[in-house]
Formats: sequence, C-alpha cells, structure tokens
Amino acid sequence: MSENKRMHIRKDCLVPVRYVYEGQSKTQYARLINYSDGGLCLKTRTPIQKDAKLELSLEGYSPESSMGEFDRYPVAVCWSKEIPERGLPVYETGLKYRG
Repeated sequence: MSENKRMHIRKDCLVPVRYVYEGQSKTQYARLINYSDGGLCLKTRTPIQKDAKLELSLEGYSPESSMGEFDRYPVAVCWSKEIPERGLPVYETGLKYRG
C-alpha cells in the first residue's frame, strides 16, 4: 500500500485558466485539474520550466463581473512532467502559491 505524503487534500476540477510568466505579457492557456490549500496542478500543451514564477487567473474572469477581490494568483512551478494522452504532448505542472 502506498502512503500519501501530501500535506493538503486535493480537490479535482477541470477549469480553464490563463497564465503569464512574471515580467512578460504573453498569455498562455491551461486547464486547472486539481487544487488544495497548498497549491494546484495544471494541464498544458507545452512544458513550464521548474522554478518559473507565474500569475494565474481564471479564464474569462474580469474584475467588473466578479464579486471577489482577487483576480490573479502568484504561483511558482514545483515540477512539470510529460504525460501520455492520445499521442499528443501534454504536461502536468505542480504549482505552489507564493505571497
């Protein structure tokens, strides 16, 4: 039996998100596939470099249409790996929140 060493319980989801690399303006697109109090996991078509700093936002979010205060989440990449999916390159990337 394998032991789960995660500190936070993950919740599965499938949410379109946008992200930009810190200091850049080009928007990239991904799917948020799970999240927790400690971080989250994205599925992308291109790899994201480990230790990269990103700003993540919900796809279609605009401050005018939301009651929430926060529209962008600063995150740092912990890991990224290629996963098999119908012969196409797909990557999962683990992110942690940063302050």
